[in-house]
Amino acid sequence: MIEYRYGGVMTKYREIFVAVGLWGVMGAAMAQDEALSLDSARQLLSRGMAAQALAELEPGLMRYAGTPEYDYLLGLAWQGSGDTGQALFAFERVVMADAGHVEARLKAASILFERGDARHAEELLQPLATLPLTAAQKQALERLRMDVAQASGGSGLQVSAYVALGVGGSDNVTSGPDQTTLWIPALGSTPTALGSAARDQDQMATVEAGLTLRKALDGRTWLSANGNLSQNFNRSRKDVKESTAYLDLGLQKLVGEGHLGATLLAQNDFVSDAVYRRSLGGRLNWVQPWSEHSRVSGYVQHLTFDFPDHAIDNASRRIVGVSHEGAVAGRAERLWQYGLYAGKEVAQDATKPHFSFRLWGVHLGGSLPVNDKLVLSFGLAYEEQRHLATDALFFVVRRDANRSLGLAADYKLSERWHLIPRYTTTRNMSNTALYDYTRNTFTLQLRWDI
Repeated sequence: MIEYRYGGVMTKYREIFVAVGLWGVMGAAMAQDEALSLDSARQLLSRGMAAQALAELEPGLMRYAGTPEYDYLLGLAWQGSGDTGQALFAFERVVMADAGHVEARLKAASILFERGDARHAEELLQPLATLPLTAAQKQALERLRMDVAQASGGSGLQVSAYVALGVGGSDNVTSGPDQTTLWIPALGSTPTALGSAARDQDQMATVEAGLTLRKALDGRTWLSANGNLSQNFNRSRKDVKESTAYLDLGLQKLVGEGHLGATLLAQNDFVSDAVYRRSLGGRLNWVQPWSEHSRVSGYVQHLTFDFPDHAIDNASRRIVGVSHEGAVAGRAERLWQYGLYAGKEVAQDATKPHFSFRLWGVHLGGSLPVNDKLVLSFGLAYEEQRHLATDALFFVVRRDANRSLGLAADYKLSERWHLIPRYTTTRNMSNTALYDYTRNTFTLQLRWDI
């Protein structure tokens, strides 16, 4: 049960009244033989006829109060009829019965904010950071958070974080080919032994931590920062132990119904505790509602790659992409997303044009709740790379086609603890045998949302 800490004489005991009312009426509702049809009230509300909807819903109050669907419609009807006090009472009953009801949280928080109770409005909004939202809900949440922060003098800093531990394994920790030897034309007719670069399997443990900060500058502008640290510990192949440190800092501004943003990006990739690659760059993005339940976004991104131990691989990459995301048939919990992108990576060493390539890719993903504790998700991706010159070792123009599938299940153990099994399979098809490989990875992760 969600606990609220309201101040003042009238609000101090509201949670008690809600709980007693919820407990008292649910038994009566279950004992009734007739079922109230909500379709008529729903249609009246969709036509803006809140008073008529209220007239149909109110007679069932003693029988159906405590049923989330009924209480939500009743709250809308009361709100549309101008009685925000009764509407708030109804929306709170919804949240108590169904903590993951996004719309009820947004409605209740909006009413609390209008009444000058920004602090408790923010408390209602906080759990939405970990719930799946439609494009319209994300937009409403952004605006409410901005309003709440502005009402607090613009000083409110929103913080969220997580820590995750995992165990798992991979059948190809090196992302190497199946063969232990390869014929490389430039090196002669004798096959070359790949040694530790060949395919190898291993077990591993993972540690990951993330932090997100948001600060509103005014009613339409906010700063955001995201940081992530991850570390893999291989049982045997410690020479390919991988870790990553990621950081971004962004500025977002509402423009009309959408928003524009600019973000600085930085990432260090480590192998065996030594810096393997440094990435630095930026991204410009825009987001615009496409329909009531979806939004479209686009971005332009530029990155530079620096390899401290092999500068020959230093490069820069430019990408342009667009994506579309939303909810299936307007149902907030069933989310989908797809997109495409294209770009070019150019080697900084002008004498190595075969290191440069053009690329394009597509991706598709979605999530489906099974119940209030379990959410299933998937992701599909496909990317092609075509190099710009003949490879110096294999005497062909290298072409790669990478396809991957990811499956995950998020089981909510409690309000802040999640158990997440995840499986990923990757197939990179290349006309140069050194880069042709398959990799399957499974992890079981325990995450704590702070």
